[in-house]
Amino acid sequence: MTMPNLEIAIFSYNRGAYLENCVTSVVRNMPGFPYLVYDDGSDESSTLSYLHRLGNQVRHMKSASNDRHGGYYSNMQHALSACQADYLLMLQDDLQIVRPFDVHDLKKLHHIFEANPDLAFISPLFMKGSKRAYFQQRYQADQNLRCYRWLADPNESNKVPQKYADIALLHVDRLRAKGWQFAASEADNGLLADQLWPDMIQAAEPWIFYVPEEPAYRGRVLTFGAKLAAKMAGNEVKTFRDMSPHESLAFAQRPLSVYPFAEDFINTIDPHVRKPYKFNVYRTRWLPLILNKLELWWRRF
Repeated sequence: MTMPNLEIAIFSYNRGAYLENCVTSVVRNMPGFPYLVYDDGSDESSTLSYLHRLGNQVRHMKSASNDRHGGYYSNMQHALSACQADYLLMLQDDLQIVRPFDVHDLKKLHHIFEANPDLAFISPLFMKGSKRAYFQQRYQADQNLRCYRWLADPNESNKVPQKYADIALLHVDRLRAKGWQFAASEADNGLLADQLWPDMIQAAEPWIFYVPEEPAYRGRVLTFGAKLAAKMAGNEVKTFRDMSPHESLAFAQRPLSVYPFAEDFINTIDPHVRKPYKFNVYRTRWLPLILNKLELWWRRF
C-alpha cells in the first residue's frame, strides 16, 4: 500500500504569539509533515517579525475584504489548490497540537477515508466540554472503525459540525473531483457540503484544540471590549501542556464510551485557566462582553 501523505495549512492574522505557539506545536508534535502559513496581510509589528523569521514557510495573502472573516476562505481555497498531498490539515493560528501525531495516526485516518469512499472531512479537534451533553447526544461510537459518527436531528438546520467545520482534515482529491469552492462562512460551507457528501466523521483520537481566551478579530479589528478583556486576562498565550507518551497511549486505548472532551485530557500550563475552557477572550468577563457587543452594533451603522 502506498503511504498516504499530508500537508498542513495555517491561517494567520495579527496574532504573532498565537501563530508562534501553533507553529512550534506543529514542529514539535507533527515532525516531518510540511506546513505553510497563509497570512492575511498582518501589519502588527511582532507578527511581522515572526513571519519574517519563518521565511519561505509563509504565503502573504493580503485580502481586499474587511468583512468578518477577511480573506480567510479565499486563502483556504488557495491552500487547497496548492496542496500536493493526499490530505490537507486546515489550522488557525489560535490552535495547538497537543499530542504527538505520526504516520501511524495518519494510517488510521487513511483507513477511515478508505472505508468511506464518499467521506471528504474528518474532524481532528477535541470536543468542547461546554457542549458536553450536546455532543454526547449527537455522536455515536463506531467500534469497527474506531471513530464517532453524527446522529442527525432532522429539525436542525445548522450543518456545522455535522457536515463541515473550518478546522478539518480534508481529502484533497475528493474535494477537487466535486469542484469544491469555499463559501464565505462556516455555515454556508456546511450547507454546501450537505449537498455533496455524507456526514463528517469525528476522530476518536483527536490531536488539536483551541487555545483558551484568545483575542478574536472581527473585520480586521479588535474591539475595545476584546482589548480590555485581554488585558484583564493577561496577554500571554494560555498554552497547553503536551500529553506525555504514556498519556497519549492511554488516550488511544480508552473505550469509546469515554468521549474526547478537551477538559478531561489536556491542561493549560497556567493552572488558573478556568474549565470548561472559554474562547474569544471578551466572553470571559461581563463588562468586555457588553462593550464588544455595543461596538459591533455601532459599527453596523
